[in-house]
Amino acid sequence: MNSDPRSLQHRVHAILRTATDMLGLPLDTHHVERLAVEVTPAVRALLAEALDGAAAEVPVRYAVVAPDADPVAKTSVDAEAGVETTEYAGCVSRIALDVDCDSPAAVLAAELRQQQHDVVVTDVPNGSYLGLTVRPKTVHAWRWWLRRFGIAESAVTVQGTNAYAVGQTDKVAVQLCGEDTGTLLSGEVTVRPGLDIDLDTPAGTVAAKVRRQIDVTGVELRDAHTIAVTVCATSLVEWQWWLTQIAADPESVAFEGTTAIVTGSKDGASVELHGEGCRSFYTEDLAAARLMGLLAPSPASGS
Repeated sequence: MNSDPRSLQHRVHAILRTATDMLGLPLDTHHVERLAVEVTPAVRALLAEALDGAAAEVPVRYAVVAPDADPVAKTSVDAEAGVETTEYAGCVSRIALDVDCDSPAAVLAAELRQQQHDVVVTDVPNGSYLGLTVRPKTVHAWRWWLRRFGIAESAVTVQGTNAYAVGQTDKVAVQLCGEDTGTLLSGEVTVRPGLDIDLDTPAGTVAAKVRRQIDVTGVELRDAHTIAVTVCATSLVEWQWWLTQIAADPESVAFEGTTAIVTGSKDGASVELHGEGCRSFYTEDLAAARLMGLLAPSPASGS
């Protein structure tokens, strides 16, 4: 048996980390390291006792063997979509090909995947936005995630078995999804009304579709046939795409501050679309807005 206490402690740490991954325990790196320190003396004593008892019959040396540092990762690239996907240890990482790996969102995603075993999916469409899906085992673990991103419990949306919230840390906006967390929160916390809508309803169907779009920052199901969607479009073309998707009349767009608001429909649901900061598109590029049919043509000059 290796007499180096640090070597055994490292092996115990590796086994504890593997067990934590397999069981989905809400333990971070600090917790695992502390457990390794605490249990190593007991493991050393058990190994010594086992070796002494088996020496006469089993003259084969054995020891605790650490697993590989990292499981085999499977990476694929979708050039058309511009996304690289990596799957390993039950976690899926997706990142846009034009995103710098040193960007705040990419660095945060990597840190969370390495340190928090609740993480099951990270999506990084740009350097300042992270879509994060976690699978906490307890209400306490879910509340830890809310505190991590400064999210109030009252701001959590429960849809079906999942919980959704939007938060921020440093320079990164985080769209948080708690997979199967809705069942944990049942009877534990008060959520906003009107969110227990069946996903098979028109509004639920539209919600599932819009959540796949990277510029969506908020989804609110008001009833089975009504949904409010907030987007952060970055150009007139993207905003026009949203108007087309919900068959909205461009001339019916109204403004509240810098936000553009319009109502349309999709798959049998009424959709109230909020475009954060979209008013600037109309004021800064008025001619383009008219050419694209987003504004009525300017009146002819003359008396």
